[in-house]
Amino acid sequence: MYRENWLAMRIIDMPSEDMTRAWYRFSAPFPEEDLESLRSLEARHSLRQELTNAIRWARLYGGSIALMVLRGEENRLEEPLDLGLLLPGCFRGLLVLDRGQGIEPSSELEENLDDPDFGLPKFYTAELEGLGTVKMHHSRVLRFTGRELPRREALGENHWGASELEHLLEELQKRSAASANIAQLIFQANVTTLKISDFGDLLAMGTEDQKRRIREAVMEENRFRTSFGLQVLSSGDTLENHPYTFGGLAEIYEQFMLDMAGAAEIPAAKLFGRSPAGLNATGESDLRNYYESISQLQERTLRPALEKLLPVLALSAWGYLPEDLGFVFNPIAAASPGETAELVDRLSDSVIRAYAAGLLTREEARSELRIRGSPYGVWQHEP
Repeated sequence: MYRENWLAMRIIDMPSEDMTRAWYRFSAPFPEEDLESLRSLEARHSLRQELTNAIRWARLYGGSIALMVLRGEENRLEEPLDLGLLLPGCFRGLLVLDRGQGIEPSSELEENLDDPDFGLPKFYTAELEGLGTVKMHHSRVLRFTGRELPRREALGENHWGASELEHLLEELQKRSAASANIAQLIFQANVTTLKISDFGDLLAMGTEDQKRRIREAVMEENRFRTSFGLQVLSSGDTLENHPYTFGGLAEIYEQFMLDMAGAAEIPAAKLFGRSPAGLNATGESDLRNYYESISQLQERTLRPALEKLLPVLALSAWGYLPEDLGFVFNPIAAASPGETAELVDRLSDSVIRAYAAGLLTREEARSELRIRGSPYGVWQHEP
């Protein structure tokens, strides 16, 4: 379905790409040169694309992992990752493996209550090209799951989730069937009927040679039909045209579009590239709800992976691990310059008035502005 149905591909790809499109930023200020070295490391190993692929294959297959490839750790994959042993330049990228490549989660589960992966498989086994069967400790992999299942169902799926296409199968089939039937009607929109006297008798009682001559005559008559509407017929034959009207088909097709968009949890304007003609709304509220759902997916899916990955990136790029590696996701929907200016005014007005009234010190006002502006990328730089 993913390879042959363009809607299935968009349903899988679009949320995956939107989750990583705006990326993230650190909550705490860091020197510009440190940030540049970290971004350079991310770009060198295409981290954003690799994480997008990991999310994409998890949505398609129900699960995927991304192994952190670390120099000097090749022979310790079964052991828990010790950040104290990592050296500058150790990070060598992510190796993304989807569930369809035979990843086997272990039946042994993580029992440490303080571990973020508590209750999940402690090891993952996979066939790696050139290395054979490799057993990996969960602290070395970034885990992604598809649509979450009830616990009993998840146990039956080896702690993986379900493909996002499973619950959409019926809607995809209905929409594809409706589209195909409408396309078929187009070829029958103008049916031409040629009436030939005794045509049935000639076919029923005529010899094979007579039938062949009838077919050739009809083909010759059709060949003489010109684009100017001229048709040459025998004096006893008649030609009738039966046009077909398509009233109501557009409304039916748009309803299929809305059903498909609702099942996929993606606005019709974004999924199909246009809004259904029968809707008067602009779709802005639908897009806002969609972006809110993407933000929830980021917190549930992408944040755990980045919280495990960022300390490794920091040690590799900087050689030390900062106390605060907190981060926030950048807004997915880009605001216009006017909206940004209005937002900045609204965020800063009450703080400036409180500072002018002597209720806040200069440092307190700066701190408050930084906190308020963090989700929107303003007031983040040190004076």
